[in-house]
Amino acid sequence: MQFGRFKRFRSGSLLGVALLAVTALLAQTHDDIALRAMKDELARSMTQLQLPQMDKPYFLAYRIQDIEQQEISATLGSLTSGDGTAFRNRMISVELRVGDYTVDNSNFFSMQRLRGGSAGMFMGGVEQGSVDDDYGQIRRQLWIVSDRQYKRALEDLSAKRAALKMRNGGEPVPDFSKEIPVTLVQARTILISSSTQLQSLAKDLSAVFRSAPEIERSSVTITRRDVFTRYVNSEGTTFTRWEPLIKLEVSARTQAGDGLPISNSFTVYGRTVPDLPPKETLLAHAQRLSSLIVKLRSAATLDRYNGPVLFEGSAAGELFLQQFGTKLAASRAPMSDNPQFEVFFNQMLERLGGSSFQEKLGARVLPAFLSVRDDPQETAFKGATLLGASSIDDDGVKTRATVLVDHGTLKTLLTSRTPVRGLLQSSGSRRGFGAVASNLFVESQKAMSDGDLHKELLGLAKDRGLDYAIIVRHVGSGSAASFMDIAKQMANQGGAADSLPEVFKLYPDGHEEALRGVHIGELPAEAFKEIVATGETPVLYNDEIIPRISSIFSGGITSAGETLPVASCIAPSLLFEEVSLAKTQGPFPALPVSPSPLAEK
Repeated sequence: MQFGRFKRFRSGSLLGVALLAVTALLAQTHDDIALRAMKDELARSMTQLQLPQMDKPYFLAYRIQDIEQQEISATLGSLTSGDGTAFRNRMISVELRVGDYTVDNSNFFSMQRLRGGSAGMFMGGVEQGSVDDDYGQIRRQLWIVSDRQYKRALEDLSAKRAALKMRNGGEPVPDFSKEIPVTLVQARTILISSSTQLQSLAKDLSAVFRSAPEIERSSVTITRRDVFTRYVNSEGTTFTRWEPLIKLEVSARTQAGDGLPISNSFTVYGRTVPDLPPKETLLAHAQRLSSLIVKLRSAATLDRYNGPVLFEGSAAGELFLQQFGTKLAASRAPMSDNPQFEVFFNQMLERLGGSSFQEKLGARVLPAFLSVRDDPQETAFKGATLLGASSIDDDGVKTRATVLVDHGTLKTLLTSRTPVRGLLQSSGSRRGFGAVASNLFVESQKAMSDGDLHKELLGLAKDRGLDYAIIVRHVGSGSAASFMDIAKQMANQGGAADSLPEVFKLYPDGHEEALRGVHIGELPAEAFKEIVATGETPVLYNDEIIPRISSIFSGGITSAGETLPVASCIAPSLLFEEVSLAKTQGPFPALPVSPSPLAEK
């Protein structure tokens, strides 16, 4: 369950008075010790980092991210974690390239890297730094990582050149794009949040579930995370950027009489506390979640359904972002000194649903009445903050609006500085270690009111000989595993990972019946071409999003801790002509032997 819209905090509200914003120009280049150390060591490395008779770096980038994170959790009105202490961390990363823009050490995987494990394969350029602004210490750490990355880059480039000599044919694609240098210094804002108030909010939301002893487990987790990034590269780009994020998760879980697990959750995001919905709204949604969970314990189920399905409200954005939006970013599979690895890697991506739309450029991927654009320059939608908004991407490239699908036809894809065939320049879309969506807008020229959309849904069901139709109001992870679901689990993302779909039968007389234990079948990308109609009211959905696995071989992987970038998707309700649903199959865990003590009067 996701909130469709956020409301601004009202002046004087509980959390509104708990937050004090103090703007401090800590990012000014003339007094930022860390930034000065980065620039000085970058200049020295570009002139002195070279082994005799070997290539010298043609590109070098330093990134320092100061991270402050605090997590507060509560269950049934009691805190389970969160003593008010924020965790501070600093990550240093180095991106170093030898060769030239046409052929360098990136986009390549050597089987020799398996000896070093996953850290040796992917994370060699990332290291934890000291949190103190010690000029000499920062330069020393940058020097150590640069030296390590330079030697590794030379090995990779040598192996890559040898592998290229064994290949014939194919149109060569450059390894790195040339982009215009940018200087952007953003002020760093220090947010002082009252831990007591955040703890109180978590406790009050979690206490809602005390009145429902049928619910076996429930929790509320509030994570506040501030990241301040400094970046410099050898092309002349310099930027500093402050990115705060608050994530609030509410989840609950129980079992039906037959042991079927029933779980649901909702998550809300904001840049700062005032971006979150008012406390009264959050309490109402927690109460709705509790009531729905209890209701579903005795709800009906179905064996199988094939027919029209309406993904209503925020479920439309949820479905679109997870199953379609991830394919709108270009990805480049790495070459290797072992061709069998390349075949295996591509097959794995295809089976996981992680392949992109690169082979569909110019083809129809949606109905002609739908268009899609990605616009990181948009900062708000109907008063709600858009979490993908940014003026510069992680490569230091200016962001811009990109029309991806125009009247159903795929025009282009989101890109980073790693070129792919036909897309040689960056769209300013790198977030994390690859290109991803920022703010996706799904725009329709065949919009209907809610009433007309329900009539259309029921009409399609009647044509199929069905006496009811299906509405989905939350997709969750109870659908066929998508690339995003699997990727999040691999990245150890918690929260709403086991949230099941909210599925309802809609009858001709207008009444609805909740269903439990329903599994949404695989919805391939081709199914989106058969969308019949849309609603007339776009709804905002926010979710964490992960770049494609192939992006980690591009040479530009960075780390800012465990949290993934958050994207916003603004989409109207989507009516599909045919979707398959089926009953979730067991075996299920045994029920508790005795009832909850909360049930005792």
